[in-house]
Amino acid sequence: MREWIRQYRPAILTLVVSSLIAACNQQPAAQSAPLQAAPPPCKLSVGWDPWEPYQYADTDGEIRGLDIEILELLAADAGCDVHYVRGEWGGLLAQLRDGSVDVLLAGTVLPEREAYAWFSAPYREETFSVFVRGDDLAELRDLTIPEMAAAGKKVGITEGYFYGEDINELAYASERASAFVPAPFAELNYWRLLDGTTDALLDDPFVGASVIRRKGWENRIVRHPQVLRSGSVSVMFSKASVDQAVFNRVNEALARRKADGQISAILARYQG
Repeated sequence: MREWIRQYRPAILTLVVSSLIAACNQQPAAQSAPLQAAPPPCKLSVGWDPWEPYQYADTDGEIRGLDIEILELLAADAGCDVHYVRGEWGGLLAQLRDGSVDVLLAGTVLPEREAYAWFSAPYREETFSVFVRGDDLAELRDLTIPEMAAAGKKVGITEGYFYGEDINELAYASERASAFVPAPFAELNYWRLLDGTTDALLDDPFVGASVIRRKGWENRIVRHPQVLRSGSVSVMFSKASVDQAVFNRVNEALARRKADGQISAILARYQG
């Protein structure tokens, strides 16, 4: 054995030295990139008013609906907790303006609102239907809303809602404005229609169908053929109370969930 070691000692030394040099020349293993820090938590107060199937309280008092599902999906993505503040739309807009409410849903972008609110990218389209008493449909079927107003008919609308530029201008800034009867909350319009205070009302078609079905008014209140398109709706954020970084996080979450089809899946489920 000793003879073998003496014989091969030079080769062994060469191998050892070569191994040490190779080890020294090796680059350290690349360290894995650090995990991205989770966004700081946030809490958002969300104003809502009863507007089934978009926003409503179930029998257990839980706030549910199409808009609520979308918001909670986005809030979870953005690392935000939400709690709900009930009100009526006109009052909730004032609360958003002063920052006592952080978020409103189904907002239409208007110049006067952009002064106090950030708007997310649109998340759905909004239309309004005309509803009339069943006994009056034959008389009113061929009349548009402007023609009803010109004929002296009264039309129920909800304060703060945007029905499209033409109808809003007619209702608030024209000589026919007296034909429109504003209500602080949408369901009041249905009672006014039934008691004869108004002759027609404007409401979202899904909301109207839900109210009529829930109240058992299928024959008493019916849908008129005219449909009004008001445009896209967005999530509104109060500039007075919401950090712009939080707004950006929620808006980015909306882009992701539109791209992966989750927003479309929620809309499809409610549309049947």
